[in-house]
Amino acid sequence: MKPILFHIFGRPVFGYGVMLGLSCVLGAHLAVYLSVRSGVRQKRAWGMVLLVILVGLVGGRVHDLIVNGTFTLDELFKLQHSGRTAYGAFLAATLAGIAGAKLLKVPFWRFADAAAPTMALGLGLTRIGCFCAGCDYGFRSNSYGFSFPINSPAYTDQLNAGLIDKDAMVSLPVLPTQLLSSVVGFLIFALTLRWWFRRPRREGDVILLFFGSYGLARAGLEQLRDDAGRGTLFGLSTSTTIGLLTFLVALAFALAPPLRALRREAGEVIPFEEDEDEQEQGSDEAPGGEADAAGASA
Repeated sequence: MKPILFHIFGRPVFGYGVMLGLSCVLGAHLAVYLSVRSGVRQKRAWGMVLLVILVGLVGGRVHDLIVNGTFTLDELFKLQHSGRTAYGAFLAATLAGIAGAKLLKVPFWRFADAAAPTMALGLGLTRIGCFCAGCDYGFRSNSYGFSFPINSPAYTDQLNAGLIDKDAMVSLPVLPTQLLSSVVGFLIFALTLRWWFRRPRREGDVILLFFGSYGLARAGLEQLRDDAGRGTLFGLSTSTTIGLLTFLVALAFALAPPLRALRREAGEVIPFEEDEDEQEQGSDEAPGGEADAAGASA
C-alpha cells in the first residue's frame, strides 16, 4: 500500500527492498544456526548461505526479466518492486547449493533441511513487500479488496486495460493475495521448523516438506491472482503448473524407495557452538556424521 517507506539523503527507500533485505539477514542467521546444530562447521555454513542467497536473488530477477523480455543490467538491480520470481530464485539457489556442497564438502541434504525454514520465512516477509509495492495482486473485490496508488503494478495494469482513467488516484480494489501468500509462508515456516527438530527422520525430509507444501499452496493461490504477465504453461498459469510439478517431484523423493534411499537418517541435534581455531585444524568430518561424497550430492 506504500511503495516508498521513507527517504534517506533524498533517495527513496522502498518497502519491497526493506522486506527483501530483512528476509535475507534473518534467514541467513537462522540457516547458519540450524546448519551448525546439524553438524556443519560454521564457516562452511556461512559460505553456503551467502552463495545460495546471492545466486537466488540474481536467479529470481533474471528469470522474471527474461520472461517479460526486459532484461538489462539497470533493471537487474532495481529493488522498488518485486520483479523476482520465487521459482526462479529457488531453482538458482538449489543449483548453487548443489555446487557449493561439493566445493565446501558440506552434506547437501543436511544443509538443505536447515535452509528450508529460512526459505519459508523469506516468503512470508517478502510477500509483505509485494503488498507494499502493489504487485502479485488478486481479482477485483469490493468487499475484501485494497486499492493501490499511482505507478503501482495494480494501478498500471488496470490503466492499460482501460478499467480506470488516467485521472484516477488509486486502482480499483483487488484481493490482497500478497498477504495470503505471506500467511502461507509463515505457516510453512512454523511447520518446517518444527519438522527440522523431529527425530527420527531422514535427511532431506524438511526441504521436501517445504517444496511439497509450497508447491501445492502456490498452485491454489494462483487461482486468486489477476496480475498481468504471469504466462501460461499446459493451459494453466506458469506458476500453477510449476507448483503442481514441484509437489509431485517432492512427493516422489519422499516416498519412492529408490529416491528415498538417496537420503540417510538424520543425526541428532547438537548444541550450537562458535567455531574455534583448534576445531578448524581438526578433522574435516562434520560432527554427527561423515561428510562423504554421497551426503554432499543431490
